[in-house]
Amino acid sequence: AAASPSQQRPFAHHPPAAARGDIKTSGEFQPGSLYHSQRLIKVSEAARPRWMELADILVLRRAGVKFMDITDAKELHSKSASLDGGAQYSSRLPTKLVHGKEVGGAIDALSTKLYGDVLRPFTAFHNRYYDSENGRKSSQWLQGQIEGLVSGAGANVSVSAFSHRFPQSSVIARFEGQGADAEETVVVSAHQDSVNQWLPWFGRANGADDDGSGTVTILEAFRVLLGRGYAPRRSVEFHWYAGEEGGLLGSQDVALSYKKAGRKVVGNLHFDMTGFWRNNEVIGLVSDHTDPESRALVKSLAETYTRLKTKEFACGYACSDHASWNTAGYRSAMAFESQELEGNTNIHSPRDTVETLDFDHMLEFSKLAVAFAYEVGYDGNSAN
Repeated sequence: AAASPSQQRPFAHHPPAAARGDIKTSGEFQPGSLYHSQRLIKVSEAARPRWMELADILVLRRAGVKFMDITDAKELHSKSASLDGGAQYSSRLPTKLVHGKEVGGAIDALSTKLYGDVLRPFTAFHNRYYDSENGRKSSQWLQGQIEGLVSGAGANVSVSAFSHRFPQSSVIARFEGQGADAEETVVVSAHQDSVNQWLPWFGRANGADDDGSGTVTILEAFRVLLGRGYAPRRSVEFHWYAGEEGGLLGSQDVALSYKKAGRKVVGNLHFDMTGFWRNNEVIGLVSDHTDPESRALVKSLAETYTRLKTKEFACGYACSDHASWNTAGYRSAMAFESQELEGNTNIHSPRDTVETLDFDHMLEFSKLAVAFAYEVGYDGNSAN
């Protein structure tokens, strides 16, 4: 059985100087230029978006109101806009799970070691606030870890930074598809930023669970796929988004870019918080702002390839980055650490530390990511 969060033993790991040093310089404790002008904020599907100052946005945050900042992605939210200029792409999800051998071999190679090795230095940044130098440096550090895994495996996988109007970049790693289905893209994702609830750019925000846990959950799956010579029919991308805490900023930018380019996105499986649970150990499955076919597939994957059952729950408007893909008209699903959205009261504070996480629980989510990558990535119109 998995250890409870209170039983999780910390890793003895010292963060590198790049993560420890100079975190108290004035530049890193100041917000950037994103909020020098008002932002267009949307708090529900029904509500009209409103132009707001940073102070008003902070009131929403402190009240626990979820929102999407649509300032730079208004086209994504326009019901009349046709962004791709062509026929609507309809993705195909697998109806049967037929890659058990490949998934099983990959699952056997998964380990919890990377979680601690990466999370210790990653959470040593004072915070990973997206509109700051800390956000920029933490995303560069994360990209370096991803590039190091690719280099060590000698794999033909591209890693790139996706730039935004704020300092933190999203990071995208791409396995190029093989053959006729390469133009279709499968997306596995998490978000990399962290904020303090009260002083987002200044306060301490370790962000171990939110969303360091999701970050390393998919990073471990990515590591294992690299080591096993993973060569999917469809192209498969791993995304680490910037600015989720600012209103799904990074994922909206990416989804809008893909939509404008007419990219054929098969579906997105997002992991936001995978390390904390209490009372009932399950994989939480978000029921709203996702599509039923994706949810059914993820439920089947989880109950076939992990030791956990799934439990659906409503997450609300702008809950996390899966909503950006859903808004763009693509399939999406989100796996969560439990069926209790507010179960972890440590997040957005200095209490969100590595020691509060259950690595064995997180491993079940890495299994799910690996299974999604194989079953959806190896599927396609040319598959037998």
